[in-house]
Amino acid sequence: METSVFNRFIHDVVANASVWLLQATDGMFAMVESADRKSFLAVWDRESDAQKAASDEWQDYSIVHMDLTEWIHWLNEMAEDEAWIGVCPDEDGRILPVEAAKLLEILVGERKAQRN
Repeated sequence: METSVFNRFIHDVVANASVWLLQATDGMFAMVESADRKSFLAVWDRESDAQKAASDEWQDYSIVHMDLTEWIHWLNEMAEDEAWIGVCPDEDGRILPVEAAKLLEILVGERKAQRN
């Protein structure tokens, strides 16, 4: 996945103060699994992209909005668990994998930059 997608993701998440996830009826969130069986929480910067992803295996999932403050709180918890995030999964399930701790660091830095 291109760096430009990641840069757009970071900018848009901070500028719009929100992310989008897919949630199953049982409260579980959409995950992407790599060939080596590593799991990634799927997350998007645009509602329309999350909507497109809500098909096939995720067709029964609901699109869920999360504000940036809550997302940062989640990232703090996921960083402690050394979890990974799958940024903007595309139609083929390709993602930009990023450690929760690294994503947290980048988002906090971008939020400070956009405030100045």
